[in-house]
Amino acid sequence: MAVIVVNGDLLKASEDIIGHQVNCKGVMGSGVAKLIKEKYPEAFAFYKDKCNATVDKQELLGVCQLVESANGKTIANLFGQLKYGRGKEQYTDYTALERAMIDLKNRAMKTNSSIALPFNIGCGLANGSWDVVSKMIDEIYSDYDVTLYKL
Repeated sequence: MAVIVVNGDLLKASEDIIGHQVNCKGVMGSGVAKLIKEKYPEAFAFYKDKCNATVDKQELLGVCQLVESANGKTIANLFGQLKYGRGKEQYTDYTALERAMIDLKNRAMKTNSSIALPFNIGCGLANGSWDVVSKMIDEIYSDYDVTLYKL
């Protein structure tokens, strides 16, 4: 089992599940989330409904929401950040992202589903540290394959 890094477009991934980090505010306004929203509008609709239905947004941290798309691809909305912004602050909550990724792996294992994640997940606009997140991914996926897509 391994973490596999490939050069390619995450949205064209052949894996069964495409995972990405989301905030708890119901906004997919930039980065990978915006691309997911545009290509898989049902993933955004279910995500938005979940955010709107949750009064205490902190409760969403660490949740892995799986959404079946119209074309059969499953989108995993990984609630790894409470809020979002363009500032220098770190928006990625490592503990929440870790919990969501563990849940994703466990659920994928039950159905023998393959997983794709963006290379640098939580480390672009959310300002996480790739040193931290890549070690987390290596540990979580030490016993189950995950493919990281790098543009």
